[in-house]
Amino acid sequence: MEQTKTAAEALVAKTGRTWKLSLLQEVLIVGLGYLVYSQVRGLAADRVVDAFENGRRVVELEKSLGIFDELAVQAFFLPHDIAIGAFNIIYFYGLFPLLLPTAIWLFFRRPHVYTLARNAFLASGFIAVAFYLALPTAPPRLLGMGFIDTLGRSLTPSYSSIPGVNPFAAVPSMHVGWNFLIAIALYLALAGGRGRSVVLLLPLAMFTATVATGNHYFVDGLLGIVVASGGLGLALLLRRVHDRLPGTAAQAPSSS
Repeated sequence: MEQTKTAAEALVAKTGRTWKLSLLQEVLIVGLGYLVYSQVRGLAADRVVDAFENGRRVVELEKSLGIFDELAVQAFFLPHDIAIGAFNIIYFYGLFPLLLPTAIWLFFRRPHVYTLARNAFLASGFIAVAFYLALPTAPPRLLGMGFIDTLGRSLTPSYSSIPGVNPFAAVPSMHVGWNFLIAIALYLALAGGRGRSVVLLLPLAMFTATVATGNHYFVDGLLGIVVASGGLGLALLLRRVHDRLPGTAAQAPSSS
């Protein structure tokens, strides 16, 4: 009996150490990935002329496609303070404040989904920074075309009050792209649950919020979803390759 108790205690201790090492590994991987993303993302912050030229090019592109209706969307919502307040909250708090608790829950309760989502976020982030470097783009609120920056009018700070933010990283909108990945991760994690399709409304709400707040064009949101989907595709490919490696087929999904 004593030997059994000792073996059980040893197993619990080993499991605890493994869990702590795994968590530390994730913090290092994700932290390093975001550090690189944020630093590279900010490299084009001083390319003001290019950013405004690219912003006007986006407007001309949308006009040629007949989809330049961002002003109309914002004008529709501006008279309604409750709606603008809601969109400000969705835009500002619907990314990282939503992402962090979701990631923690997935890590502990749905590790196989967490790993897929983490790889998709990292891959799409590196794709996105390539766009930010190649195509710095001023958001609608800075173009002087009648757009209003609604942030700061409710329980959200304005971008001008946040130090170190690159205002010319409009294309693609990873607010929309990463919110899309959050929705996909939750949808997969809630498999079998009733009403799980509701989470797929998250990126639609974020897409609308990015336009209503004057922070993004339609093209930004669409490209954000494309970039996020590309990151998800790469994550699925990485999982497939990992599962085919010798000795991994029978193992539970890990952080690989």
